[in-house]
Amino acid sequence: MTTVAMGLGSAVAVGDLRILAANISIVSDGMDFSKNTNIFVSSLATLTLAASVLGAGVLGDRYGMKRMFVTGAWGAVAFGLLGALAPNTVVMIIARAGIGVAFAFLSGLSLAIMNAVFPPERRARAIAQYLAVVYFFGVFPPTLGSLLADQIGWRTGLLVTPVLAIVVVVITIRYVPETASSHRRIDIAGLLLVATALIGVTYGISQFQSRVSPAALIPILIGLLAGAAFVWWELRCDDPALETRIFRSPRFNAVLSAGAANNLVQGGSLTMVTFYLILVRDLTTWEFSLLLIPATLVSALAAVVAGRAALRFGNCAVVVAGLTVLAASVLARLSFTIDTPIVLVGAAISLTTIGGAILGTPQTTVMMASAPANLGGVVSAVKASVGGTFYGFGAALFSIFGIILFVRDSGATLAAAGISLEQAGDILRTTTTAGKSVAYVVDPERTAMVITEANSSILEAAHVLNLTMVLIPVTAIVIVLVLFRRERDTPSSRRKLALSDPD
Repeated sequence: MTTVAMGLGSAVAVGDLRILAANISIVSDGMDFSKNTNIFVSSLATLTLAASVLGAGVLGDRYGMKRMFVTGAWGAVAFGLLGALAPNTVVMIIARAGIGVAFAFLSGLSLAIMNAVFPPERRARAIAQYLAVVYFFGVFPPTLGSLLADQIGWRTGLLVTPVLAIVVVVITIRYVPETASSHRRIDIAGLLLVATALIGVTYGISQFQSRVSPAALIPILIGLLAGAAFVWWELRCDDPALETRIFRSPRFNAVLSAGAANNLVQGGSLTMVTFYLILVRDLTTWEFSLLLIPATLVSALAAVVAGRAALRFGNCAVVVAGLTVLAASVLARLSFTIDTPIVLVGAAISLTTIGGAILGTPQTTVMMASAPANLGGVVSAVKASVGGTFYGFGAALFSIFGIILFVRDSGATLAAAGISLEQAGDILRTTTTAGKSVAYVVDPERTAMVITEANSSILEAAHVLNLTMVLIPVTAIVIVLVLFRRERDTPSSRRKLALSDPD
């Protein structure tokens, strides 16, 4: 039941963000958002989650992870209801900002609780089961929320989160034991610096994803400067928020790199396949969501199998296997044409998700095994923040490059029609998030021109980007092999890692 509670809690956080992303046009119409407000509301929870996740980990270590996790779940209930009942834009903004902070506790502490509750000899299997639960439950909130929003109204779609969060509260209070509290002082300065760094980078990336603008570099630059100041402060602070000693382990850095590569590919590939399925294949956003369900459910099984394989063959071998599957899934997309059977398209999508699930289990196990007893929440938060940042970066990076390649091939035609790069990008994003019908209502003539051109050139752009993307997991494989070689993953060392103090 601990595994169910933690997996469902993490799935609620992920699912809510997908509910809003898939239905932002319906919410926008219902509340009469302006274009800028629409972008701000859709990304606000992600920003506050990024800013709060390390702080959630620190508070969990300091005051007890179960207590803080339940606090986050109650926050998801309260702010979820506030968003569903919001009478105006101001209340909706408050609700989305608050729910992002609540999600930081759910996503940042669920894994740390698993690591603390289960003894070392059961931990690897428990983490594999936890990831399987996350995959299994993760598909239902966005699917159910989108169905309710489409059939009844957007407010009912947003009610999915608070209802599921109540279930999380009940199971957690009833079944999950409390973890030990530490007596470390809270590094306020460090938390403020890392919050600035994460929110700056995340906001800048979201701006790149929504438009091509050099101004998006400003928050990213501020974030990077704050990140550098954070590292400088942590190295000199007597009681830092983030113990830099965890990065001294080659094994930890290897799986952290693999996780970053995986999230980069997952974000980029989902963006590209969205363009392909909705623009080229003319699927609706609802049909696209249904296509992702088999991939997610199969990935739940892959996470469990990967946990067993890691115990037999070693973490390094399974991480490399996951990255190999990830690379193969990207190469498989080179065969996509306008007439590729949808079953084969779904299989390629599933293969990408399965690759991430395979490497996710040993990555999580190694990272949490590297966590000192009083820093489980912090290490879990590191995993969450790295994953979220690189996923967003991958989505933004390949979205921008895809549009640039599209305009390169169709630029002359679009320019003759008076359509700029930014306008073409806005039309493509509106089409892939809200559907062609909404895009045609917004600007029928330009939308028709852009979509016609996209049908003939988007596949060529996708092939170029897929060839580029395959280099990411291949590079990560090299890094993993080099770093694991310094700290060999033999059966004896695995047993020592599982049974001894990580310090």
